Amino acid sequence: MSRPALHAEDVSKSFGGTSVLDGVDLSVDAGETVVLLGPNGTGKSVLVSCLAGGTTPSSGNIEVLGDKPASRPGTTSFLLQDALCLDKLTGRENISFYSRLNPSFTDKWQELVDLFEIADQLDQPVEHYSGGMRRKIELAIALSIDAQLYILDEPTAALDLTMVREVHHQLSELRDAGKAVLVTTHLPMDADAADRVVFITGDGVVASGTPDSIKAEVPPVVEASLKNAPTITEGVIGGEVFRGDGVVRGIVRPDTDPNSLVSHLPEARVTEPTYSDLFNYYVHLKKVN
Repeated sequence: MSRPALHAEDVSKSFGGTSVLDGVDLSVDAGETVVLLGPNGTGKSVLVSCLAGGTTPSSGNIEVLGDKPASRPGTTSFLLQDALCLDKLTGRENISFYSRLNPSFTDKWQELVDLFEIADQLDQPVEHYSGGMRRKIELAIALSIDAQLYILDEPTAALDLTMVREVHHQLSELRDAGKAVLVTTHLPMDADAADRVVFITGDGVVASGTPDSIKAEVPPVVEASLKNAPTITEGVIGGEVFRGDGVVRGIVRPDTDPNSLVSHLPEARVTEPTYSDLFNYYVHLKKVN
């Protein structure tokens, strides 16, 4: 078998005696998009910084294309939240800076700034950009580097739904071109872009697999009106329901028949799990089950 583009084994990181990462294993193959999902504060940004070579792990081993991270210039394009652009420079000046800095930089940014609808703002200082505009210019820069591995930390943060879909399309083009792509996010909908989904919590990696296999492991989900929330809590894992769009959803306990739980309730139903349900199950409920 060919060697993964990215391979991390038993990676841990501590700051001042406080553990941020503990024994994380992760790999990404060429032509694969892996989406790393987890709540804020679980060390995702620290992990990707270690993977890209910006931070040295306290222990463990990381290889990028068979070498140490950042040992071969031009092999990795790395996007860390709010850490790419220089605030005092305009968007265009930032693009020019990175085009001179990175020998693998291409003219793709010209297409991307149009797709991301920021072409008219390129001559404004980045410090005046909104959060969404800043994310778009950072993405335009990161995706204009012709690398073999892309490590993108929260690339869809602050973007509207239309732009999220466009970013997903760009990621699929990278995968189809044989690139390895790692995306970290806390937004469940970003799993739409994944060939493989990895869930991480403070306990490390708690689940990994294709979207279909990950979804198949989740117990049935019931949905009911807000007023019926107390009725269904007795049959869901941890007695916990999650609100959204005027309803509550709960993941059914293994010892409970989901149909009997909702059959007597008006406008209640058993339904397929969404990516939000997967997030709640693997991040919040699996260790309770």
